[in-house]
Amino acid sequence: MTFRIAFSIIRSREYSFHQKNGLKIQMSQPRNKDSNAPSGGVRDTHEIVGARMRELRKAKGMTLQQLAGTTELSVGYLSQLEREQAVPSIRALNTISRSLGVNISWFFLDPERRADPEATIIVRAARRSALRFESGIRDELLCPSLGGNLEMLLCTFEPGASSGELYAHDGEEAGYVSEGQLELRIDDETYLLNAGDSFHFDCKRPHGYGNPSDQRTVVVWSVTPPHY
Repeated sequence: MTFRIAFSIIRSREYSFHQKNGLKIQMSQPRNKDSNAPSGGVRDTHEIVGARMRELRKAKGMTLQQLAGTTELSVGYLSQLEREQAVPSIRALNTISRSLGVNISWFFLDPERRADPEATIIVRAARRSALRFESGIRDELLCPSLGGNLEMLLCTFEPGASSGELYAHDGEEAGYVSEGQLELRIDDETYLLNAGDSFHFDCKRPHGYGNPSDQRTVVVWSVTPPHY
């Protein structure tokens, strides 16, 4: 899915941005209720930013050189960020997020989830990341990250929502229509799927999809390798 993405994190949380020495970004964490115990303080977020930035860039098929061209930041600086050897400024992170088509919130994992040992395996319903598209499609990530070989989504199509023009990329896609109708276009063929129907196709074939009805459509969708 290559159209522009607006990401929002479903679980609400607070961030504190501290402007000091190059606009260093920090995220607040709850203090220990025991006043004699160390609070844990605030932690630098570059450890989070690097991994999230790298996996999203690769999932979108962008090289560091291409990202440098769209952000006007140097390849060396971007590489340092990805390798967690530099701390980003607010301005730099804003520029990078716009180029990757996401909100800054995409780079910040929930501190509670990060500390949770199940977070690399399980995605609880209340902690999904939501991917919102201008076209009226909303995708919720069902996998813990985009760093593996499989991407799984819960896709909700508003009435009339569509991916637009046909497009192609490497990989395979499969899905199950759990609610409503899905119009699937592959090459010159158009297929109408109803609730209970499923599909699978080679992504190298030009394809597109949409909701032709006046009611919402919900699809459990898998892509390999991750394409976001």
